[in-house]
Amino acid sequence: MERILVEFSRYIAQIGVRAFYEKDKPYEKTGQFLLTAWLYQFVEDGEGELRYEVPSGLGRMDILLTYKGKRYIIETKVNRYDELNVILEEGITQVSGKYLPSEGVAEGYLVVFDTRKPVGAACKPEYYQVGDRKVTGFIIAIGR
Repeated sequence: MERILVEFSRYIAQIGVRAFYEKDKPYEKTGQFLLTAWLYQFVEDGEGELRYEVPSGLGRMDILLTYKGKRYIIETKVNRYDELNVILEEGITQVSGKYLPSEGVAEGYLVVFDTRKPVGAACKPEYYQVGDRKVTGFIIAIGR
């Protein structure tokens, strides 16, 4: 999944970032739809299942990809106002405290679309351990 999300960040840098600025204000839903479309390649030919806004015990997961029997929970956020640390903390808490326990999964993913970083900035996975749960974060630059 890490490689897939890093490749997604490259795609956004090359051609996908324009979609965020259709109405000059980036929306989280835009990122969700782009990421869902990117992930759809893994559910072709019945090898997996992809759903978004999935009800879970304590909320609604943004994206749930089931592929070859493994579930991948992905939460998305947008950083518009230089509040990256707050957004990361909120997302990590949301994934590790709400979605992973209710789904019985030990690892989840957080994708933050960051308007404060210029398009093309390197995207590297960052790891956050919360008890026995792991959240892998990706900050994808979409700033102009």
